[in-house]
Amino acid sequence: MATILWQDVETGALDRCRMEAGRDGLRLSGIVLTPAHGPLDVRYLVEAGPDGLTRRVELELDGGTTRRVLLADGAGRWRWEGGQELPEVAGSLDVDLTVTPATNTLPIRRLAALEAGQAADLQMAWVQFPGLEVLASAQRYQRLAADRWHFSTGDFHAELLVDPDGLVLDYGGLFRSLAYRRD
Repeated sequence: MATILWQDVETGALDRCRMEAGRDGLRLSGIVLTPAHGPLDVRYLVEAGPDGLTRRVELELDGGTTRRVLLADGAGRWRWEGGQELPEVAGSLDVDLTVTPATNTLPIRRLAALEAGQAADLQMAWVQFPGLEVLASAQRYQRLAADRWHFSTGDFHAELLVDPDGLVLDYGGLFRSLAYRRD
């Protein structure tokens, strides 16, 4: 288990995240307080199965005024709880929440067997805030060293520094950890 507090260097947003890993899988839970969107608070819970694939994403905005649950079957099919299928992200195995670096941990943990210099191309279910639109996002993760990854999507590139469990500590200077504790 680990707990981290990130700060978005550009906006000053804060994100407190707790990562719990066990035999049943991985759980990322956190709260983001951001001045963006006038201001906005986001509570998130991401659950991945023992295979490391995202299964459930709970999102709560503005103190609970908006609550949505995104479900995945681990084979690339996504839907909102209540039944609305999301064919535009078919084939995505992970979620990427724009408001937090926490979700970069999901593919990094699954790709841990890559050697330095090796890369993997993935498609993510990319959740936008505050409207909760879900888009397909092609992303590339290249392992640079045991604790470093190069992340790219479109024209965006960042180097990610991670702890031994794949939790992002620094996100290319965009998010930095203010406090970190392993339990």
